[in-house]
Parts: sequence; structure tokens; C-alpha cells
Amino acid sequence: MTAPDSRPSPGLLARALKKVGQLTSPETRSGQVFAKAERGLTQVAARLAESPTFLRVSGGLMRRGFTEQIRRTSMMEKTLHSLRVPTASEVEALRDQLRRMGDQVEALGSQLEHVVELLERQEQQPAPSSTPAPRRRRTPSSR
Repeated sequence: MTAPDSRPSPGLLARALKKVGQLTSPETRSGQVFAKAERGLTQVAARLAESPTFLRVSGGLMRRGFTEQIRRTSMMEKTLHSLRVPTASEVEALRDQLRRMGDQVEALGSQLEHVVELLERQEQQPAPSSTPAPRRRRTPSSR
């Protein structure tokens, strides 16, 4: 049985959303302050998005971050290789290879089932007469 405080009452979310609506309503003082702050922040964000300096700095920081991430990953893989432990990319490659092999085994199984069905059909057909069919002689023109 769960504790009584572990689940919120069904009306709690509705009451919380109603309170947020009241606080952000343009008819209330808090809502007017919220709208003014939102407009100001939107203007600042728009100016930053159009600023070549901001874009250059943020692009440089992102590039450095990605470069560091690549370097850390490379160092981690080298460390794991020195310890003879497979890396995540190697494990993923093995998973893919196993998945492909599983698909091939499944395809071979289906083909084998089909061959077995064909053999069973041949066994169920009545045996032909015991006299062998006459052989055709090869003529020089058919060679």
C-alpha cells in the first residue's frame, strides 16, 4: 500500500495551474510585472541573436566545447584500449554485427524450412512406375 503523501490529490495540479494563471494574468499586478519582464527579456534575446559579437563568441565557445568533448572521448578510448577493455563504439559495432548475423540465421532458417517442405511434398507424391524412362540419344547436331 502506498503512503498517503506519495501521490498528489487529483485537484492539486488543477489548483496549481489556476494559481499560475492568476499570477500571470494581465489583469493582476503580478501579471503586469510578468508581461513587462517578458517583453524586456524578449528584446534582450532578440538583440543578442542579431549581434555578430555574441554569435562569434557563442560559436567559439560551442566549438571549444565540442573539441574538448572529442578530445575527452579519444583519451577515454585510448585508456580503455590500453586496459584491453572494449569501447562503447566497439560494443555498438559488435551489437550491429550480431544483429545482422541473427537476421542471416533467421533467413537461413526460413530457407531451410522451405526446402524441408519441398522434400516432404516430393515424398508424398506417388512413386513413378518402376520402368525407367527411355533415354534420349544425343545427336551430333545437339552437341
